Amino acid sequence: MENWYELIHFQTYGDKRGSLKKLLMKSKLKEDEKIEEIYVLFSNQGSVRGNHYHKETLEYFSVISGKARVALKNLDTGAFEEIIMSANNNVILKVPPYVVHAFKNEEEEPFIMLAISSKEYNKDDTDTFPMIII
Repeated sequence: MENWYELIHFQTYGDKRGSLKKLLMKSKLKEDEKIEEIYVLFSNQGSVRGNHYHKETLEYFSVISGKARVALKNLDTGAFEEIIMSANNNVILKVPPYVVHAFKNEEEEPFIMLAISSKEYNKDDTDTFPMIII
């Protein structure tokens, strides 16, 4: 696998009450990386999210319920890859600028995904450039 996106594995902690998943900690961020926005996506069967890239924004994604087919395309090299993410993977997907990303729900149940962004969305300066890959 090329180093144009990253799957970061994280530890799950559990006891009789349930489990705890620490997805991202300050200690895991590089010095120049920051977080300005955190949001949750709810996607019904057949829906597609993303199909875009950013020139400045770094994003992290983790499926917290259900399953998503993820398509990624590196605009610098043209490399394309698809992966399946689910709540059982215990990974967070790190998507740097200039990587097109899209998420499709092919399952009957909705998928829920946590998204973390280095740049707050601004409708007047979106840093979002559409490109359909899935």
